[in-house]
Amino acid sequence: MANGKYSGWIDRGELRRLLSLMGPLYIANLLHMGMGVIDTIVAGRAGATELAGVGLGAAVSAPVLVAVGMVLTITTPMISRLRGAGNPGRIGALLHSGLHLAWFLMAVELVALYLGSFIFDYVTDDAGMAHTARWYVYFMMTGVPASVLLRLIQGNFEGNGQVRPGMVTALLGLGLNIPANLAFVFGWGPLPALGGAGCGLATSIIHWGMMLGLLALMFASRRHRQAAQCMVARRKPNRQQVRKILRLGFPLGVASLCEMTFFSALTPVIAPLGKMAVSAHQIVINMSGVVFMLPLSLSIATSIRAAYHVGAQNRPAFTALVRTAALSAAGVMSLFMLGLICFREQIVSVYTTEREIVQIALPLVTLCAVYQLSDATQAFMSGLLRACHDTKALTWVNIVSYWLVGFPIAVILIRTDWLCPQLGPAGAWVSFIVGLTLAAVLLLIRFTGTFRRTFPKGGEAAHRARS
Repeated sequence: MANGKYSGWIDRGELRRLLSLMGPLYIANLLHMGMGVIDTIVAGRAGATELAGVGLGAAVSAPVLVAVGMVLTITTPMISRLRGAGNPGRIGALLHSGLHLAWFLMAVELVALYLGSFIFDYVTDDAGMAHTARWYVYFMMTGVPASVLLRLIQGNFEGNGQVRPGMVTALLGLGLNIPANLAFVFGWGPLPALGGAGCGLATSIIHWGMMLGLLALMFASRRHRQAAQCMVARRKPNRQQVRKILRLGFPLGVASLCEMTFFSALTPVIAPLGKMAVSAHQIVINMSGVVFMLPLSLSIATSIRAAYHVGAQNRPAFTALVRTAALSAAGVMSLFMLGLICFREQIVSVYTTEREIVQIALPLVTLCAVYQLSDATQAFMSGLLRACHDTKALTWVNIVSYWLVGFPIAVILIRTDWLCPQLGPAGAWVSFIVGLTLAAVLLLIRFTGTFRRTFPKGGEAAHRARS
């Protein structure tokens, strides 16, 4: 609208709703990252072999768990669209279909993890490290049902615009993760000392606790009880709806796998340059992950709000949301860029005081700051496309941007003089800039066409008629 409720560059009402969603999501994402940090710290106290084994096991298990779990995250915008369309009574049926798909995804994840556990003997000659990594994966397998169902149940709350339950359970999970790790890694009372592999068992138990806690909350809540009962009802699934969830969610899993493996696959490329180069690279990767939690949280929050407006076919509200979120993200990430550049030495010193590592890491932090706007843009566009149920583009964009363009550039810049003097680990971060910027541009182009298809001419009149 040129005038009226949605006039102006930033809609204050939409901004308040976005912040109310993004804040708890941001805290929850940081808490989930904190669990991995605690695993690393506790395993490190058990010895270098245990720490390396946990790192090796996580390198196999984490991409599988995230990629499979991402398939069910599509239920969040699907539920929000049902609410926007005035069909909240159909949420239970959607969750019932999601539950049946979850059983299949559990089987896929268990098979993938089991097969992945056989590679450790081939990638290291250290028998102790391979043993720890293998048992870490085995223990993580015990939590697969909980981690998959957690995605589905959490999607119900987020799709209904309730993100605090996920934040609270993540907070409780982080608090329990510390004593659980200590108990299983070093032993306590009748519990034997499992070494670094105990971190996997502790994580699985935490996932079960978080899942059961959210499930109990669903049944206890008047708002969600009917949907919960419908979700677990013993009846045949709606195969068409199951296929729809898989069709929309599968590209999200593949896209996530492509992105995660791209960032992690460059560590072995840097490894021949020495442990100092690898250490500096890993420090900045960890720091970058913490920063990315903000645009990731904004992406999820935007997806929830955008899906609601798509369901209501409310084009003015949708465009107001896009303007508000885009300008807010640009402003905040610009401040992050400035902060990373101005305080890069202080940030790196939090991780290490080793002077050689610091000197290698400082230019990497600057390069990391350069791509923050591109990273935020691609995450933002991904959220909008999920809300519009256009997920296929995410797969091919990630494949092209990260693997067909980014990875070859990284290998050339890190290890050769073909394009310029060998850059070492900085070459990886130049490739991140190229890959993320290309992904942002391609997704922006895709969204432009998707927006026109999602809100065809006459849709606004239909929305006013329903209102």
